[in-house]
Amino acid sequence: MPTAIHVEVMPARLGDCLLVECPRADGTTWRMLVDGGPPDTWPLLEARLRRLAPEDRHIDVAVVTHIDSDHIGGMLPFLASDLADDVGDFWFNGRTHLAEGPSGRSRSVAQGESLVAALLGATEDPLVSGTAAASDGRTLPWNTAFGGGPVETGDSGGFVEVAVPEGPAITVLSPTTQRLERLADTWEASLREALHGRERDRGAELDVLGPLDDLRHLADERSPRDSSVPNGSSIALLVEHRGASVVLGADAYGSVLAAALRGLARARGAQALSVDALKLPHHASRGNVVGELVAAAPASHYLVSTNGDVFHHPDDAALARVVLDAPAGPTLWFNYRTPRTERWRDARLTERHGHRAAYPDPEHADAGIVLDLPARP
Repeated sequence: MPTAIHVEVMPARLGDCLLVECPRADGTTWRMLVDGGPPDTWPLLEARLRRLAPEDRHIDVAVVTHIDSDHIGGMLPFLASDLADDVGDFWFNGRTHLAEGPSGRSRSVAQGESLVAALLGATEDPLVSGTAAASDGRTLPWNTAFGGGPVETGDSGGFVEVAVPEGPAITVLSPTTQRLERLADTWEASLREALHGRERDRGAELDVLGPLDDLRHLADERSPRDSSVPNGSSIALLVEHRGASVVLGADAYGSVLAAALRGLARARGAQALSVDALKLPHHASRGNVVGELVAAAPASHYLVSTNGDVFHHPDDAALARVVLDAPAGPTLWFNYRTPRTERWRDARLTERHGHRAAYPDPEHADAGIVLDLPARP
């Protein structure tokens, strides 16, 4: 069975750096880069992209999901490199896209700062309509698929479908307009924190590994919902191609993703939207992987992007919800093999619950995990 969607979850330490490829009918490849991980991911990302044949080094869409150091750190040197010249469109909600003023309307990029300036916290500067100036004067296309406006879904439960000629179908699932409005109030502080890459809080604590003998108790435990404003502004997407599908959850709120997926399912005459794979939001945090999300998009494969070295993700409660409430026999894909993730392959646990755990090839650990989703009629 030929591959419809190829997904690489690179080893970006605590962050996200994903490469998604879809074959076109003419033999070329449609390619999407999602985030660049923290700054120390850049050498790995650069090496991966330079392994592509020069004539096939294009990236159709590069997504900066939100302003957080473990997502934008590796994108900044990418933007300064010649590799950025081969990007067809950058999707990112900058300060200029956040609603403000009496009208409450966001502006297009033609009226605001450049993409690079937005990510560096620089002052606004004029730019050519529909483009964003790089630090060396180059112009980079920015949100052209959205007319230069914000990447958003509107109200809760909304979604936006993006037409890709000869490529996959892409549906925007997050953020809502409300979540972008909230980011407007904290933009400067959030960007400053992201640029300084402050890794704190749980990183100073000992990672205590609890027992996994009662997953139902773990799944049902009351978990505080994610309240991070930048996380709530995350661009999350559904990619569908030749019958295969994957949800790229970024750090989006589980409730926002669930509402959009339910809305999309209703529009298609279904109760839930079954997908092949779901990249769990916020590195499988218990505050983001909620039961309603698992129910809204039951999947066969769940992808986890983190080595747990700062915030001790993935959370046991999050994975318990997946293992118990997803369709029978899901596969948990971890882009790092750690003591925390290794526990999920225990023979007694997998036999009892019917799931399996997959890890990077030890001979190619720098490749993270690679998942090929087959085409369907």
